[in-house]
Amino acid sequence: MNPNRSTTRFTPLAYLNWIQRGGTDDWKHLYALCKDPVVARAVAGVLPLRDPDLLASARLWKFLLEDLHPDLELSIHLHEQSLSSAV
Repeated sequence: MNPNRSTTRFTPLAYLNWIQRGGTDDWKHLYALCKDPVVARAVAGVLPLRDPDLLASARLWKFLLEDLHPDLELSIHLHEQSLSSAV
């Protein structure tokens, strides 16, 4: 089984999988990768696709990316207001 859950090849959705389902080592590895502006932009691009129930981790990564690369002016919209509970 592919641990990245998206395809048989690597895609930026793997970053989202690491954010939502990864452990401390995954997060450390991703943070190190995000020092590269190309990776940071890719992570910023998939953050809005996160599971609605996992908003806290998306908020954290939004903060980390914006703090790590203030010069990139990342525009990360998590669409928090459009979420509603179905329960």
